[in-house]
Amino acid sequence: MRIKLTEQELATGQLNPETLETAAEQVKVNGYILFEKVLSDEKIKTIRDSFDPIFDEYIDKRGYNTGTNRAQMFLPFMAPFNDSEVIAHPIVMSVIEKVLGRGFHCSYFASDTPMPGSDYQAVHCDIMPLFPELTVPLPAFSLVVNIPLVDVNEVNGPLEIWPGGTHLNPDNANHDTLDGSINPNLHIVRAAEGMLSEKVFMPAGSIVIRDIRMWHRGTPNRSDDRRTNLAMIFNRHWYNSSTHTPIPRETYDAMTAKEKEVYRNFRIGQPVAMPWE
Repeated sequence: MRIKLTEQELATGQLNPETLETAAEQVKVNGYILFEKVLSDEKIKTIRDSFDPIFDEYIDKRGYNTGTNRAQMFLPFMAPFNDSEVIAHPIVMSVIEKVLGRGFHCSYFASDTPMPGSDYQAVHCDIMPLFPELTVPLPAFSLVVNIPLVDVNEVNGPLEIWPGGTHLNPDNANHDTLDGSINPNLHIVRAAEGMLSEKVFMPAGSIVIRDIRMWHRGTPNRSDDRRTNLAMIFNRHWYNSSTHTPIPRETYDAMTAKEKEVYRNFRIGQPVAMPWE
């Protein structure tokens, strides 16, 4: 499911009420929603021009960490990465609140970049079960937001997803298989081979909101350039995971009330950290 925003929605940052209901509904029942072309080309170029040299230095110092020629990298909480439209776009915030309820917060501020020559990842969900003994599905409690910095197509390593219900498996079936481990309750990698999937093609500046439990994998980047996604994770107020990102006190004090609320569990009052530090 993808939604192209109207000029009024883009200008006001507010979804038509029926569109908001549809977007939240798709996240709940299908596992994700895609808003096409939300951020401007100019803003995306500014972010990409700042990201690329930092990523290159990170790879020089730390190397790849999520597969062949593929790396996850935390972002420094500074301009242009902490632009309000990136960290708390009002349309994104409205959908997340509709799904997770009030008081949600961010716990992850990072990026994912498959470089030329990257390979397939194993099919996985991004989380282990909350209650491994439960054989019932749980409501959404954690959502991932992705923003591509380049147009995503068949050639440059699009995200492949298994929507339509994989996020609604019993809780004991959830498993992050990137390390090669297998959940005895459900062999995700084997099961996915016989299931329908789709590759998520989208223009740069689009925004994807997906249930963290939905099965997915990175695909090979056969182009000549990197394919970077910005990535954030938002949780219900009661659920927390490790938050590594420091925010200087002066930066936090200058944020909007909503941004302060959403990023309240970051390391407030500490200097900006580069990803290799």
